[in-house]
Amino acid sequence: MTPVPDFVVALRDKIGSDHLLWLPGVTAVVRRGDQLLLVRRSDNGQWSPVTGIVDPGEEPAVAAAREVTEETGVRVRVDRLVSTGVHPEVVHANGDRAAYLDLTFACTWLEGEAHVADDESSDVRWWPLSSLPPMSDVLLARIDAALGDEREARFTAPPDQGEVEPPPVLRPPAPVLGVDACPAGWVGVVLDPSLRASVFVAADITGLLDLVREQHDVPVVAVDIPIGLPDRGGRLADAEARRALVGKASSVFSTPVRSAVEAATYAEAREANLAATGGRTSVSAQAYALREKVLQVDAWVRGRPGTRVIEVHPEVSFARMAGAPVLARKKDADGVRARREALATHGIVAPAWFRGAGFGEDDLLDACAVAWTAVRHSLGVSESFPDVPEVFSDGIPAAIWV
Repeated sequence: MTPVPDFVVALRDKIGSDHLLWLPGVTAVVRRGDQLLLVRRSDNGQWSPVTGIVDPGEEPAVAAAREVTEETGVRVRVDRLVSTGVHPEVVHANGDRAAYLDLTFACTWLEGEAHVADDESSDVRWWPLSSLPPMSDVLLARIDAALGDEREARFTAPPDQGEVEPPPVLRPPAPVLGVDACPAGWVGVVLDPSLRASVFVAADITGLLDLVREQHDVPVVAVDIPIGLPDRGGRLADAEARRALVGKASSVFSTPVRSAVEAATYAEAREANLAATGGRTSVSAQAYALREKVLQVDAWVRGRPGTRVIEVHPEVSFARMAGAPVLARKKDADGVRARREALATHGIVAPAWFRGAGFGEDDLLDACAVAWTAVRHSLGVSESFPDVPEVFSDGIPAAIWV
């Protein structure tokens, strides 16, 4: 039989032998106890594991087993893929030029007496692992991979990967809940120990937790709303979070003093905040618009909800996930994509969003980011701004966690 597959012969008829062919190849490293099956190639007289070309449409592992049987008469079990690599250009005895994408498989002998079964080899022999014949570094590397105990196949990594490791994927020991305000009230995302995300929506924070508790016992709840209201001046939590968000600092509103939050009108709130800060600071319309949500969470936390509640700012969490503040607006397509990618990097696949759900896609992604910090908190690796939370007259520690 000819050592050149029919499809290669057909190609050569069309393009000649001068053109370099790029072909898929396999190497079968066959072991029997402490012995290795090697063949002496007819073309160059060198010892080698069994190698061959994959036929069109043929599975590589099937090709490896077939080549062993065709060349040595032995039947093998193909155990695993151990390495991938590029074999440098080869100029065969007939002048054909080829380069090969090699897939090396570790194989185990099952049956059959090894012998020269075709004209590709001049000798076939079982060699002790302790005294293999001279072989090229390329072949020795394939054998070493097959004899190793790694589960993953060896490969050559891109040169620009360097030594940078991907961020660890953290999984909570029990489900945690991340909560963000939304037009319908509150949207919550539960992340379970497998990081599967479940979405819940309710009109008030107490109702949301009740809804979640029908399915999950959540020891940590993270909320994107100020917790711990100052009596005079601003909070260190807000100031330090802004410093961490270079180019995005405006996303952190200054928390009004308690008397301003409790004021019935915006005008009264402005007066109350100016009075409490010695005329230095008023209240922004955005901050006052959150008044009812802030008071709702304040009452809920004071009522001892039976779980650990922390304050989280989504943009601070996204910045920590991505390694830098995400500058694209969260309502824009680029911003949505960047935030979903940041979550995915940490093992969180944000749920799909659809219009009419009662919350925006940005609310959903914010809840996911807040839940990620809840995961960190449940594992004891979260950090706070400031390092030591402030405590005002309400007795509630005030800090933004990440």
